[in-house]
Amino acid sequence: MHTNRRNRLRLIVTVGLTLLLIGATAGRAAAFDFRGGDTVTIGASEVVDDDLFVGGNTVAVDGTVNGDLFVAGSAVEVNGTVNGSLFASGQFVKVNGEITGSVYSGAMSLTFGPQASVGRNALFGGFSLETESGSVVSRDLLMGGYQALLNGEIGRDVKFGGSALELNGKVGGDVVAEVEPPGSDFDPAPFTFMPGMPKAVAPGLRVSEEAAIGGQLTYTSSVEQATAIQAAPEGGVAYQTPQPGRAPEPRPRAGLTFNIFGWIFDRIREFATLMLLGALVVWKLPSPLTSATEQARAKLLPSAGWGLVVVIVGYVGAVIVGVIILMMGILFGIITLGGLSQTIFGVGFSTLSLAFTVFTLLVSYGSKLVVAYLVGKLIVKAFAPQAPDNKWWPLAAGVPLYVLFRSIPLLGWLIGVGVTLVGLGAIWLLFRQWQAARATPPPSVSASPAL
Repeated sequence: MHTNRRNRLRLIVTVGLTLLLIGATAGRAAAFDFRGGDTVTIGASEVVDDDLFVGGNTVAVDGTVNGDLFVAGSAVEVNGTVNGSLFASGQFVKVNGEITGSVYSGAMSLTFGPQASVGRNALFGGFSLETESGSVVSRDLLMGGYQALLNGEIGRDVKFGGSALELNGKVGGDVVAEVEPPGSDFDPAPFTFMPGMPKAVAPGLRVSEEAAIGGQLTYTSSVEQATAIQAAPEGGVAYQTPQPGRAPEPRPRAGLTFNIFGWIFDRIREFATLMLLGALVVWKLPSPLTSATEQARAKLLPSAGWGLVVVIVGYVGAVIVGVIILMMGILFGIITLGGLSQTIFGVGFSTLSLAFTVFTLLVSYGSKLVVAYLVGKLIVKAFAPQAPDNKWWPLAAGVPLYVLFRSIPLLGWLIGVGVTLVGLGAIWLLFRQWQAARATPPPSVSASPAL
């Protein structure tokens, strides 16, 4: 049982990190529209022709967004049309409109109302998920959390890891679930004391007579729960018990040709990502990039040391801040009966998500661009000293060289770690320099003596 909970926790964490990274990197290379405030409303007649970023305590989107919608808040409700994907985080999220793409959400609760229509997939990590009768998820549904109450329609497969799963609607494909046995000792009370939270249902698997499953139902539990399955899936029912400590079955080794093409594809993807992001930085932020490369060149070892410190403090600090926000929200929720907890959770976790996203981008890509650009400048200076000072040439020379050396077994991993530490440390030293310059008052100008 403890192994089940650890697996479920890993799934929730994976979903959460996936949401952060997707929210940071997905989207179109187009203009963005930003909205913010305590209460943000997109009216029913309003049309936004960009990707839309919204943050607030209470958010209501009733209009049309012709792009992806990124929204964070304590209470989020999407009743309009999103011609793209929805990325939503907060305490309460409700979707009761049309999403032509997928839904990615991390929240205490997510509800799909009777008018909800999702054109692709739904991915959720949190306490409670409910799909009401009439709602449609056209493809797959993936959830990790405590409970899922599925009363709507899922076009393809359902994958669930949690304590309680109730299925009353229609699933077109397979259902794969890992659930707790009835009577489990898990106490959901810490998640349900806040006003507006959905009622926690008892642990276990329950499939009603009205449910329809087009494929196979496979569930994992420490005890069999056949009596709770009142419908007959077309593919039958498969029950399996968790086996803690069992090593996974070894996967067949891929052929040499497959490995070569996989290696080539990974290198091309890494090269394309760094070149695209590097081009954006060189275009929009050439001066900070040049200054960071100078920090790395002049203070190589200090940069590596500071980079290690920044990595440790950044990731450990994010965990500590997240725990503090959670404890403060629970404390103020108890003191004020939930009055301030919503604001603390909404603002706190939204700010933490933004900061963590920026930090992750700097670690994953920014640090590599700094060192690659520095190496590219040295190459251009050595082999083409007569060439004009062109800011694009170092990028074109440095990134391919980094990708090439990064692909060397073992040595490439060491190079990647070293480049990350040096680049990140150089960015930190540049930030400290910038802060010191801001804190230094401008020199006073003495009055000239009268002639």
